Amino acid sequence: MKLFSHPLLNKIRPLLPDLLAICAVIGGRFLVDTQWNMPRVGFSVLLYFFFAAFLQRWAAVAATLALEGLLLNISYIKEVATSEPLLGADLFEVGQGMAMTGYMNWQIWAYALITIGAIGYGLWRRPRLSKTRLSLALVLCVLLSMQLDRTGKLSAYAKPVMHQYLGSKYSNYNFRVNAKDNGILGHLILTIETAHKPKAGPHSFYSRQLAAPAAPTSPDIVVVMCESCYSDPRLITQMAQLSQAGFSEARIISPVYGGGTAEAEFEALTGLSAYMLPGIDFQNFAGQFADKMSALPNSLADVGYLTTGMHNYFSTFWKRKQVYPKLGFAQTQFVEKMYWDRKAGWPKDQTLYNNALARYQAAPAGQKQFMFLVTVMTHGPFIAEQDSGLSQYQLRLGEAIDAFSVFAKQLEASAKQRKRDVVIVIFGDHKPGLNQEFLDRGIFDRQFFSPAKNGRLEFKSILSQKQNKVRGDVPLYIKDSRQPEQAQQLAEQLQGRPLFCLPAELARLSQSQDPFYAAVAERCASNTAFYQPGLWWRNVFPEALYAERLFD
Repeated sequence: MKLFSHPLLNKIRPLLPDLLAICAVIGGRFLVDTQWNMPRVGFSVLLYFFFAAFLQRWAAVAATLALEGLLLNISYIKEVATSEPLLGADLFEVGQGMAMTGYMNWQIWAYALITIGAIGYGLWRRPRLSKTRLSLALVLCVLLSMQLDRTGKLSAYAKPVMHQYLGSKYSNYNFRVNAKDNGILGHLILTIETAHKPKAGPHSFYSRQLAAPAAPTSPDIVVVMCESCYSDPRLITQMAQLSQAGFSEARIISPVYGGGTAEAEFEALTGLSAYMLPGIDFQNFAGQFADKMSALPNSLADVGYLTTGMHNYFSTFWKRKQVYPKLGFAQTQFVEKMYWDRKAGWPKDQTLYNNALARYQAAPAGQKQFMFLVTVMTHGPFIAEQDSGLSQYQLRLGEAIDAFSVFAKQLEASAKQRKRDVVIVIFGDHKPGLNQEFLDRGIFDRQFFSPAKNGRLEFKSILSQKQNKVRGDVPLYIKDSRQPEQAQQLAEQLQGRPLFCLPAELARLSQSQDPFYAAVAERCASNTAFYQPGLWWRNVFPEALYAERLFD
C-alpha cells in the first residue's frame, strides 16, 4: 500500500485519465485514416485539447476522431469532384459545396452524427472550467488566429512554429501532397490562411512576341466551355461527331481533372496558367481582383465587342457573380434567371443556349460580340450501372451535344442574317472523373494511381509532367462560319497546347493591341517550356505578371 501512496504517484494519478484519453486519440485516429506521423498525431491532440476544455473527457475523444473522419471523407469527395482536397479556406465557403451533395456517402452522415452526438453529450456532462484545460485549448486557437491574419505577417511566423514543434511541411503548390504529409487537420490549418495576392515588380515577359496577323477579321466569337465533355479514339462519345459538322478538332491540356471547372475557366479567360495562384483562383481572390482585370473579355470590349458571360448554374458558385464583371463581361446571366426543372437533375444546357441565342440576336445590327458559355448538365457524379458510370455519362453527354449542335446551327443562321462571321468554339473543361474507365481503356496506366484503398482508385499525390499532360488532355472543336481554313489553322496552332493558349489565339482574331496575347502566342508557338520537370509555370509566367494583369 505504501508503494501506491508514493508522493510521485499521488501527483501522477489525477493525470492518468487524461493520459489515457490522449492515448485513445492517438490510437483511435489510426482507424480514421490508417496513417501515423508527427503532424497527424500533433494536430489531433491539439484538437482534443480544444474539445476537452468544455466537453466531458471521453466525449472529447469521440468528437475529435469523428470530426477528423468527417473532414477526411468530405476532402475525399471534393478531390473526386475537383482533383483538389478540401482546403481550410473552403470552410468559410459552405455554399460552394452544393454541387457535391450528389457524391455524399454514408460515412459522412455517420461521422457527422457521431460528432454532433459527442458534442451534445459532452456539453451535458461538461467538466468545470480549468486553467490548464483552457490554456491547452488556446494553443489551437492561437495558431488559427495567426493563420487568419490578413496581413500575412503572423501566418508567416506560425508556419515555422508548426514545422518546428509539430513537424508540418507546407506545400502550397500541391495541396494533395500537403494533405498527405500533414493529415487532414494539419492541412486545413495550413491552408486556412488568407490568400495573398502576388507581388508586383519588373519582368521581361513582353520581350518575346509573335508578329500580329496581317489582317484580323474581328469575327463574333462564341466559346462554350462544356462540363466534363470528352472524346478519344479509345473512348468515343457523341462529341466526336462534331468533326462531321464542319468543326476542326484539336487536343488541348486542361489544368484540372474531374472537376475544378473554375480553374479551366481562369485559363480560358485570362491567358495565364492556373497553377501559379493557390487554390481556386476565383474563390480565393474574388475580393482582391482589380475592378478591371486584364482579361480576354475586357480586351475585346476595348475594341468594340459586346461581351456576355453565361452559366446555367448559380451565380454565387465559385463567386462568378463577383468575378465576371471584373473580367469584362458587360452582360451576365445565371440559372437564377433561367428555367430549371429541378426534378430533372442538373439544369439543361438547352436552356442556356436558348437564352444565349436570344441575347445574340438582340444585339444592335453590326455589333461585334463575344460570348462565353459554361454548361453544367454533364456534371458528375455518374451512377454506376454495371459499369463505372460510363452509360449514364454517355447518355447525358449525348443530350448535351445534341443541344449544342442545334445551337451552333441556329447561331450560324443568326450570324448570316446579321451579316457577321462567327467563330464557334467548344471544349471540355476537364475529363469526367471516370478513373476506372480510363484505366481499363489504356488512357491511364497503373502508374497514375496509388495502391487501392477500400476499392478506391486514387491518383498519386505527385504525377510526372508527362502524366499531367495525359490527365489534362481534352478535346476542342472550332468552326468559322465563313472561313473554315481559319478554323483549321487555329486548331493546328492549339494542338497539344495548354488551355491558356486559347484566349491568345482568339484575341489575335480581333484588333486588340494588348502585347500580352502576342507574348503568350509566342510561347505557345514554340511549345517547349510547358509541362517540363519542376514548377514549369513559374519559368513561363513571372509572378509580377499576375500582379500587373489581375490586381490593383
